[in-house]
Amino acid sequence: MRHWFWILLIALGLQGQEARIQILGTTDLHGRVMAEDTFTLQPANQGWAKLATLIRRQKALNPDTILVDCGDTIQGEPINYVRNTLRRDLPEPSVAIMNALGYSAMAVGNHEYDFGLDLLREVEGQAKFPFLSANTLTAKGAPAFPAHALVSVGGVRVALVGFTTPRTAALADPRDTAGLTFRDIVAAAREWVPRLREKEKADVVVALVHSGLGKVDGREGDEDEALRLADQVPGLDAILTGHTHQAIQTEHKGIPILQAQAHGRALAVVDLNLRREKGRWRVVASQGRLIRPETDTPVDPEVLSLTAELRAATDRYLDTAATNLLVDLDSRWARMEDTPLMQLIHQVQRQATGAQLSAAASPGARLFIPKGPTSVRQFYALSPYENRVARIRITGAQLKAYLEHAARHYTYSWEPELYNRDVPLHDFDVVDGVAYALDLGKPAGSRVAGLSFQGQPVKPGQTFTLALTTYRLRGGGGYMEAIGFKGQPDLVTEASQRNLILAHVLARPALNPAVPNAWRTIPYLDRERVLNQAR
Repeated sequence: MRHWFWILLIALGLQGQEARIQILGTTDLHGRVMAEDTFTLQPANQGWAKLATLIRRQKALNPDTILVDCGDTIQGEPINYVRNTLRRDLPEPSVAIMNALGYSAMAVGNHEYDFGLDLLREVEGQAKFPFLSANTLTAKGAPAFPAHALVSVGGVRVALVGFTTPRTAALADPRDTAGLTFRDIVAAAREWVPRLREKEKADVVVALVHSGLGKVDGREGDEDEALRLADQVPGLDAILTGHTHQAIQTEHKGIPILQAQAHGRALAVVDLNLRREKGRWRVVASQGRLIRPETDTPVDPEVLSLTAELRAATDRYLDTAATNLLVDLDSRWARMEDTPLMQLIHQVQRQATGAQLSAAASPGARLFIPKGPTSVRQFYALSPYENRVARIRITGAQLKAYLEHAARHYTYSWEPELYNRDVPLHDFDVVDGVAYALDLGKPAGSRVAGLSFQGQPVKPGQTFTLALTTYRLRGGGGYMEAIGFKGQPDLVTEASQRNLILAHVLARPALNPAVPNAWRTIPYLDRERVLNQAR
């Protein structure tokens, strides 16, 4: 009997020297609440309603769990617009859900600034968890947000340190980030991680990074820096990322790097096994994985209850009657020829800015608004983000460079894969106000043919005014770098592109955008092929 007693004591002692904690990470929810597409109302395995179910299941499997988010949380869906502009009396929906689930921290994303810093501060005050960003500073060099949060779970002292993409100042409206600077993530982490280890006595350090994977040999100030962070900053046990909307499950130098897919389509799970040595906990094994909601994943009733009033207000707004369409608005062919859908966007941008030309990307590969009576919901889908419209001045040479940059979206017309997947659809612009063709039988950089303005060939030194979104103006898609534009816009609209479109539509009892057929691809592309490869 005494023999078994000592074995039990030893086993209990060994058990006390080991721990297993779980980090659950979300990112880029962009306000998705329901398990459906907001615009088509078709079911979808996404959103807080299903994600919360996964979170509760995982917490039940291991009570020693920390919940974190990597940003871009309070903007993106109509529910965010309605709450942040029309119903400020109601709680911010994602923050209310995160409070209920027991989140420990959130890294600040660049889209948190889309409704202005004052609103961001208001929402921050609603949260029962800190908004983190160790690399965001005020004009006086003081921290704009807490850099880190300390959480004790299972007897383990865990430091959560947050970072925001350094490109935020360029990606956000300058008025919304006035007085703030965004340091390089790696430079800031080199200061904070040792401090958390040595002064704060953290056993585990986890980085919450609103920044994508990037490259190991990336440069200071890059938009995406997670790999460089793992490579150059010792002392990190895990990195959870966001910003690029991708599903990422990898590791570097033994550090798990996870990014939950955007809109609640996946949950990142990091398991850390620890052993207590000389009075301190040390990670001895780690594993990262992604789990996804399925068709049979039930929705969480508390999520529905917390958001019911705001969802009802949002539906009333979206279901407002808009106009009577006299022609279908079909996005499927928008990257191969001129279409009524793109003409609507171009007309709105040119009228709002007085520009001669307009540049815009298709709002989707399969978006369709049938002719007949319409609602605000259908037109909201054309521009769900808060981008405004700007007018800039460019030369004929820059215009051609702009179009050549766009034409990289295609491979050669005879290749089995038609599209260059490094240039997504949202980064393929077409330009209205000039006539041209894209010859897909020629190499990238020499594809623009027959470029003319008002029936005359465009000359390199000729000047034009061009309307484009502020996303493009601030570097989105690399267009400004490609054309060498370093100037300032003549103007930027007060209203968002979406609200300009809605104002245009709501002011007209009937709508029939005329199509000048001013651009096309060479050769004409087979529609079935275009549709089969669309994504």
